[in-house]
Amino acid sequence: MNSDMENIVEQVRLSTDYQINKRILKEKIKTDLHMTYNNGMFFIDPVLLSFAATWPDEVLYIEDIYENPIEVKRDDFLYHARMHYQTAMNTWHQQHAELRRIRKI
Repeated sequence: MNSDMENIVEQVRLSTDYQINKRILKEKIKTDLHMTYNNGMFFIDPVLLSFAATWPDEVLYIEDIYENPIEVKRDDFLYHARMHYQTAMNTWHQQHAELRRIRKI
């Protein structure tokens, strides 16, 4: 009976550790999603990518995280933002898969 209780406690601890590590990983990836462009700092997310992709003009002004209007060349900005976003998402996916693998051991 005592070893059953110890197993349950260990399972709860591992599950809690997994959730904490998952949250920490998400916060790390959020910081990785920041990108500099033309002296501005941007948080790259699907909303910003969609906005830039659908804007009809080649040059536009986008507000950065410091609330400054930054002139961007749409195609160049979009290329770099997509690459940056995909790199961060790939890293997140790989590290999350590693967390899940460790949890199952």
